Amino acid sequence: MIDAIVIGAGLGGLACASKLVRAGLDVLVLEKNPHIGGTSFVFRRGPFEFPMGPLAFSFPGRVRRFLEESGADGGLSFRRNHFQLVSPYFDIVYSRPLGEFRDELAGLYPAETVGLDRVFADLTSMIDALREERAAPSRLQSWSATPASTLLDRHLRDVHLKALLGSMGTSPPDMSLLNLAVMWRVMSVEGIWFPEGGIDGLCRLLETAVRDGGGEIRLSSPVETIVVENGRAVGVRTPEGGVIRAEWIVSNADYKTTFLELLRPADVPAPHLELVKRIPYTESELCVYLGVDRTKVDLGRLRATHLFTRHEERPPSPGDEEDFDNQEIEVCLWTENAPSAAPEGRAVLLLRVQFPYETAADWRTGEKSRKAGYREYKLGLARKLIKTVERVLPGLSESVEVMDAATPLTYRDWGRRFAGSIAGWTWSGEAGEGFREPFLVRTPVENLLAVGVYAARELVFGGVPTAFHTADLAAEMILRG
Repeated sequence: MIDAIVIGAGLGGLACASKLVRAGLDVLVLEKNPHIGGTSFVFRRGPFEFPMGPLAFSFPGRVRRFLEESGADGGLSFRRNHFQLVSPYFDIVYSRPLGEFRDELAGLYPAETVGLDRVFADLTSMIDALREERAAPSRLQSWSATPASTLLDRHLRDVHLKALLGSMGTSPPDMSLLNLAVMWRVMSVEGIWFPEGGIDGLCRLLETAVRDGGGEIRLSSPVETIVVENGRAVGVRTPEGGVIRAEWIVSNADYKTTFLELLRPADVPAPHLELVKRIPYTESELCVYLGVDRTKVDLGRLRATHLFTRHEERPPSPGDEEDFDNQEIEVCLWTENAPSAAPEGRAVLLLRVQFPYETAADWRTGEKSRKAGYREYKLGLARKLIKTVERVLPGLSESVEVMDAATPLTYRDWGRRFAGSIAGWTWSGEAGEGFREPFLVRTPVENLLAVGVYAARELVFGGVPTAFHTADLAAEMILRG
């Protein structure tokens, strides 16, 4: 019998497998896609290379330490990314030390100086407690159940200032106080970083560690169901009907997919199943990939690798998901991180905007199957998004040499994310009210463990380090038996 089967060769699955094989266990990784990495991978269109998913991450020291412990250390170096907001009310780079950022905001809003002092004092206190790991569990639970708006409304009056501090953008604060502290810790203290060789390079390092350690990775090998006997996971069933048995099952599929699609309802305790159904994920997005001629587009407004922009700020109306003028759009100059992703004189840009799965769902007729006209529909969305971004990057439309787009259906069928979600569980306090533990690695099904960003109630370390942390927890549980 195999010691462990890992479902999915994403970062969390590969990371867990690498630690297990290094400890001498017999491990089989089953990946539905024909490539490793899940969304942490790249694809090519002509002479341009584009990232499929995460663009950068925080806590590089944690990532490097995990790679060393799993035998996958590649002597990585990291480049810090910065973040900018351009809106009718701001043009500001906010990925800076908290004190420096507070001083700039006080200069812009002198009437809010006292309130800013109090907000930043509370944020600094929470961040220090998190960094030193001295916040009691009861305190963390309280922060997790308290809306961030409670702090901001108490001390500030300007709605645009509260939106900036509460969402790093233009949206009203909708996250918990804990997530607020985590968000600013990551952005201002720890920083967001890009690894030399790319995030897909981390996957390759882990793949090599798994294979060199004697583990097996099978690509294009989906799992149909997780087999449970007497409340315990004992193996997986393949689409061909065969069963592969193992002592432990580790799922790197997202949590909802694991419990709502890979397990029978009768095999899951009813209260837990209801929690999984009730608590939402973060939403999906529309992503437009552009290979552009630098000589034809004005990139002068870009003062950071990631620019968030919103042309108008007014209350949204039902059905206006395609009104991109009234939505916050991320513009990433990807070739700042990966110069080799474009030929000389060219650049790679990514445009990303939140887009609900339900809006695109009617086009889906099956896995990787769409109604006629879908490609024209999504490219029409892409052109509309480009026109909006052209307000801050003049000449963008004429500079485009290569264009592709991903909708929520892409994230569902190619990214293997339930309803196309891209960033874990909801950032509101709702998840905190349901799941008691901060990490969901140990599931209520015996000998079934979960890893990856959806195995954490809240992304306290950001995406990539959270995937590694859950992998570490799962490996330790297995090794301790």
